[in-house]
Amino acid sequence: MLKPVFFIIGLLIVYGSLYPFNFHAAPAGAWTAFFASWHSFTGRGDALSNILLFAPFGYFGVLAYGRKAWLAAAALLLAVGVQVLQVYLPGRDANLQDVSWNMLGVALGAGLTLLPWLRFTRTGNAGGRHVNAALLLIGCWLAYRLMPFVPGIDWQLWKDSLKPLLLHPRLSPIGLLHDAVAWAVVACLWPQVCRYRRAGLYLLLLIAAVFALEVMIVKNSLSANNVLGALLGLGLWFLWPGRGHFGRLWLILLLMLSLLLSGLAPFQLRPVPGDFHWLPFHGFLGGSMLINISVVFEKGFFYGALILLLQQESGRFRFAVVTAFLLMLLIEIGQLFVYAHTAEITDPLLVLLIAMALKAVGGESLPQRPRRLVP
Repeated sequence: MLKPVFFIIGLLIVYGSLYPFNFHAAPAGAWTAFFASWHSFTGRGDALSNILLFAPFGYFGVLAYGRKAWLAAAALLLAVGVQVLQVYLPGRDANLQDVSWNMLGVALGAGLTLLPWLRFTRTGNAGGRHVNAALLLIGCWLAYRLMPFVPGIDWQLWKDSLKPLLLHPRLSPIGLLHDAVAWAVVACLWPQVCRYRRAGLYLLLLIAAVFALEVMIVKNSLSANNVLGALLGLGLWFLWPGRGHFGRLWLILLLMLSLLLSGLAPFQLRPVPGDFHWLPFHGFLGGSMLINISVVFEKGFFYGALILLLQQESGRFRFAVVTAFLLMLLIEIGQLFVYAHTAEITDPLLVLLIAMALKAVGGESLPQRPRRLVP
């Protein structure tokens, strides 16, 4: 399953880079500007976005095929090809320097496979394969929380990051539920990743490290929802979800409730239903690429967690995928009737893509019952 995931990542890069495919003749001077763009730095955020865009290509390419020379050649061809074609797309900024950032992303993704805890096991052990799925989902959550991964050594930046928590604390019930459920899911998956005796203590250290990094990372902040959500999520898990079937069932229900509330808030009804967009990733292909990548990490975590937890309870992977798909489709249909949302096919498709990723790393295998965390 790793090979199909690798090819889908390549197709998504092409799709996102060339949307909306309204090719026109290159304007006068376009090629001159393109070949001179190799030394024009477009900004730190754009560079980081191009690195992150190609990192999965290198990561899953090496996992699927090993360290082959043709992978680097294919990555270079893909990176150059999309930039060349962007010359013919009005509104796209074709830039040769992006190719260097793309190749750096490929190298970064390939380098990640050298880390033992990021190499998905191919053994027949079900527990080992379940570690892969848990690792993938926890990684998505941490990536979402720590975007854009750029620390700032600036005392004023750190103070500004703490202001939402210390000076202007605001609690949102939906935001609090969002973070509480997320950290409860992480606590549920954590024993599969950290098999030390005091796994609970290491989880607390992980959360503290995430909060500290959020304060130091640019364009990031720490809010009351973040802190109280983590405390509430851990409290919920330690009180009852660690007890097996009963707790995991409640966690699934809370996860579904969180997705439903987040998808339909603020519940202001439209007098006339809106439009449904059948073009995949319609909402992702505009605005900041960094924000869009962050949203993909967030949804990857929540949708993947729902699939994995449903699969653990039912013992049927297809049932879990279909249930998650129908839930997201129902939410998208509901968004036709509320303001502040755009109904589209993207999220149901994301469920299927995430299910493929979970299956590729062995997440469809039946896991062992999670152990209780010991602080």
